[in-house]
Amino acid sequence: MSDSLRDLVLAHIPEDGSAIGNGALIARLREIVPNLSDEDYAAAKDSLVDEGILGKGKGRGGSVYLITEDDEDEDQDDDFELTPTDEPAPKAKRAAAKTKAAPRKSGEPAQVISYRHTDTRVNNPEVGMVHPDNDPDQPKTVWAYDPHLDPALMFDSQRARVEKLIDDALASDDPATMKDALAELRALQAPYLNWAGKAERTSFQVDTVSLHVHERVDPATILANARKRLKGEAKAAEVWRQADLFAAPFENLPLRQALDFYHHEKGWSNRLIAGDSLLVMNSLLQKEAMAGRVQMIYIDPPYGIKYGSNFQPFTNKRDVKDGADADLTQEPEMIKAFRDTWELGIHSYLTYLRDRLWLAKELLHESGSVFVQISDENLHHVAEVVAEVFGAENYLNVIPFTKTSGVTTKFLASNVDFLVWYAKDKGKAKFNQLYFEKSAEAGTAKNYGWIEQANGDRRGQSKQEKMDPSLLPDGAIVYKPDNIASQGNPADPFVYQGKQYAQEWKTNEVGRQRLAKANRLHVAKNSLQYVRYLTDFPCIAHTQLWDDMQTGSFTEDKVYAVQTAEKVIERCLLMTTDPGDLVLDPTCGSGTTAIVAEKWGRRWITCDTSRVAITLAKQRLMTASFDYFRLRFPHEGLKGGFVYQTVPHIMLRSIATNIEIDTIFDERHPAIATALAALNATLTTALPFRPAQGARSGKPVTFTKGERLEEWEVPFDLPDDWARVPLPNPSPRSTPRGRRCRPRWMPASRPTPIRKRCTTGLS
Repeated sequence: MSDSLRDLVLAHIPEDGSAIGNGALIARLREIVPNLSDEDYAAAKDSLVDEGILGKGKGRGGSVYLITEDDEDEDQDDDFELTPTDEPAPKAKRAAAKTKAAPRKSGEPAQVISYRHTDTRVNNPEVGMVHPDNDPDQPKTVWAYDPHLDPALMFDSQRARVEKLIDDALASDDPATMKDALAELRALQAPYLNWAGKAERTSFQVDTVSLHVHERVDPATILANARKRLKGEAKAAEVWRQADLFAAPFENLPLRQALDFYHHEKGWSNRLIAGDSLLVMNSLLQKEAMAGRVQMIYIDPPYGIKYGSNFQPFTNKRDVKDGADADLTQEPEMIKAFRDTWELGIHSYLTYLRDRLWLAKELLHESGSVFVQISDENLHHVAEVVAEVFGAENYLNVIPFTKTSGVTTKFLASNVDFLVWYAKDKGKAKFNQLYFEKSAEAGTAKNYGWIEQANGDRRGQSKQEKMDPSLLPDGAIVYKPDNIASQGNPADPFVYQGKQYAQEWKTNEVGRQRLAKANRLHVAKNSLQYVRYLTDFPCIAHTQLWDDMQTGSFTEDKVYAVQTAEKVIERCLLMTTDPGDLVLDPTCGSGTTAIVAEKWGRRWITCDTSRVAITLAKQRLMTASFDYFRLRFPHEGLKGGFVYQTVPHIMLRSIATNIEIDTIFDERHPAIATALAALNATLTTALPFRPAQGARSGKPVTFTKGERLEEWEVPFDLPDDWARVPLPNPSPRSTPRGRRCRPRWMPASRPTPIRKRCTTGLS
C-alpha cells in the first residue's frame, strides 16, 4: 500500500471528527483513482486505524472518522455523515453546478455540510482569558501619507519645506540627490484636492487593540451536537451541560498555546467583528500580520454626513428619514461618535474616508481590488480621494448600477449608485470576465433576426416571432449574418453559388471554402456574410453599466435601511476573487458581503460599530441556507475551485481552421453529387424552373436545352409542374434537396468549439 493512498484517504475524511461511511468514501476516492479496489482501500483504512489516526464507526456498511483530541472523552456520532449529495443536471442559467439534496428515505436525517478553509490565522484572545500579562497594551500605530500626490485643485504653499529641500540638495553636492530633489519639487507643485486640516495632518495615530473572540458559529457542529443530544447519545455527565453551539473542534488549541495569544496558527474561521473599522483594520495589520492577504475589499460608507440617514435605530424599521426625532439612534456612544467624527462636515467626511482607504491599501494583496460604493452626491470627491490613495494609474472603472426606486427630487430622480473600482496594482489585478445568457426577451439577441428552418430554408423573422420566440417553427435555429470582411485585408475574388465576390476577407481561400462546405455563408444583395448561430456562443459579456440590480418585493428582501443588493456585491466578488480568497468589508451593515462570500466559498471578515447592524448581520448569517457547489478537485478543497457550467464558443476562426470539415465533405458529398445527377437526368423534359438563389436567381433554367440544376438551386419544396415528372427515389442521406441548409453529412454538434468558462445567470 502506497503512502499516497493513505494521504488520499485522510484528505477526504471530515476534519471536524464527523464520521463518513465507507461506501461514500470509496466512491469519492474512485473519482480520483478509478481502478481502486476494495482490498487496497481496506488495507489503507486498517493501517490508519491501527496507528490510532482513524476510528471505526457504526452504521450500514461501517464508517470511519478522524480521531481528534476531544475523542478521548466524547463518543463520535457515527451515523451523522457530512457528505455532499448527488448533483442534479445543470440548468442553463446557473453559474455553477450546485449539489442538491437527494430525496431522503423515511426516517433518515438530513445531510449538512459546510466549506472548510485550509488557511490559518493567529490565535487572537478569547473573552475571559485576557489580562495585562498575556495581552499587554500596545503603543499607538502612526500612519503617514504624502498629501501632494492628490489629483488636483490647488498648489502647495509650504515654502519652508521647499526651501529646506533645495538647501539639502545643494549641500549634498551629489547629482543623484539633486535629481531626486527636482523630481520631488515637481510633485509638490502638482494640483491636489485640499480640505480643512488635511495639509496640517500629514499622519494619524490609531490605537493598536486586540480583537477578542466572543462566540463561534459552525452550522455543522451545531446540528451534530443537537442531534446527538436529541437521540440520547450523550454521556450521563454531559446531559446537564449547555450544548457547545459556538465551537468548532478543528479550531481548538491546547490551553497552554491558547493563552499565548497571536503566536500560534489555528484553523481559519470567518469573522463578524463589533468595532470601529479603523481599529479593526489596524489590529489585523499590526497584531495578525494580515498585510497583503486580502483579495477584495468592499466599502459602503455613508453617502454623506446627514445624521439620521446614517443609522437605523430599530431592526424592524428601515424607512429612516433624516431629521425625524423618532429615527434618532438610542445608543449614546453612536451619538458621540457621530458628533466627533463629522465635526467639520464634509472635511471630516473626506478625512474619515482617506484614513480607512489607506489601511485598506495595506491589507490588499498585490492582485487585489477595492470597491467603494457611493451616490452621485459625493461621487466626485470620493473618486478623487480613492485616486489619491491608490494612484490614478490603478483606476479600473466607475460602475453605475440601478437601485430599486429613484430618490424623488425637484428635478430628475436619481435611481443609480456608483462603484469606484481601483486595483492595488493594475498590472497584476485578478479579473474573471463574467457573462450572462443572450435572450430575445432581454433584448440581448435582437440582432439575431434570421432563422434556419428544419428543412434548411432560411428567412427573416416576422415581427411577431421577434416579440414572442415561442412562435418560431419547430427545429428552427436563430442566427444573424455577420461581417466576414476586415478593412485592409486582400480583396481576393471568391466564387460562391456560381457568382464571384471580391471583399476584404477575414480568412483565406481555404477557410472560405470550409465556410461554404459547412453552409456558414449568407448571401446578401452584393456581398457574402458569415452565419453566426445564436447557439454558437449563447452568452454576452457584462459591461460597465449594471442595470439589473434592483432589490424589493419582486427581487430580494430588504431588511436594512441602506442595504445593498446581493447581486451587486456578488458580481464584484466573482469578478475579482476565486474560491478560498479573503474578502473584507469594513462597513458591515446587514452583512450582505458576508452572506455573498459564504455562499461562494470565500473567506470573509466584516465589522461595524452599530449593535443594530451586527445583530441583523448575525441573524442573517445564522438563519441563511446555502447551496453546496461541487468542488472541481475535492482533495484540494476550495482552492481547487468549483465545477462551472461550460458553453460552446464557436467563431469564424473555429470553422475556417477545422480540417475535419474537409474529411467529412470528401466522405459524404459524393452521395449528394450522385443524387443530383439522377435528378437532372429525370428533369430533361420538365418545364423551365427559376432558382431562388445563386447566380441564376430568378432566371429560367431550361432543361430541354440541356441546362442543369446546381446543388444550391434545388428547391426545398416540390414545384407543382414537377409532380408530373417521375423523380428518383434516393435515400434520405443522398437527396440533394435542402442543400442550402446544414448539409446532411455535417455533424449535429457542429465543428469542434472553443469552450470558454461562463458563469451564466448570476454573472
